[in-house]
Amino acid sequence: MILKSLGSVSERASRTFAGVVLAVSLTVAVAVSPAIAIDKIEPVGVAVVDAQLIMRQSDAAKDIREQVETRRKAYEKDFQQRESAVRETEKALAQQQAILANEIFQARVREHQQNIAALQRDGQEMKRQLDQAYGRANGNVRKIMIELVAEVAGEVGVGLVLFKNQIFLGDRKIDITEEIMKRLNAKLPKVEVTFVEKQN
Repeated sequence: MILKSLGSVSERASRTFAGVVLAVSLTVAVAVSPAIAIDKIEPVGVAVVDAQLIMRQSDAAKDIREQVETRRKAYEKDFQQRESAVRETEKALAQQQAILANEIFQARVREHQQNIAALQRDGQEMKRQLDQAYGRANGNVRKIMIELVAEVAGEVGVGLVLFKNQIFLGDRKIDITEEIMKRLNAKLPKVEVTFVEKQN
């Protein structure tokens, strides 16, 4: 019993000693490491860019919105025509209920419900196509914008570029948005928006 007690005490002592050594080691590491890291970091220039403004107001962004809106109106026109036809069918069914045999009437009702479900699916598909086309086109604009940001940053010797909406206070001289916008409009005034139609 005594041996067991001594063993547990020695184990506790060993763990306590190990904990002290670890704590000391960590203290030394914390005390030394930052100083070493700071000595190695050199000051870098900082710039900011309003990416949101560029993605809204650049010529390419405006062109994308126009193309998507044109396609949306075409989809909407077709959808409204089909929706009108479905409503007319619904009215005709209501009038025919009294003169059709029940089995025939129920079959037409099922067919009508299938047409409604198909119309709803197609409406969702149209929205998905528009969203994806818009996302792909904007992805192309974003890619070129990033390349231009890197290009300008290299020219002016900037080592860090931040989004403008992340900055609480800053000098206007570090804002490179206008230059990025000018170069983007020159390099990518338009973007072809591709719409992937649903395969039947």
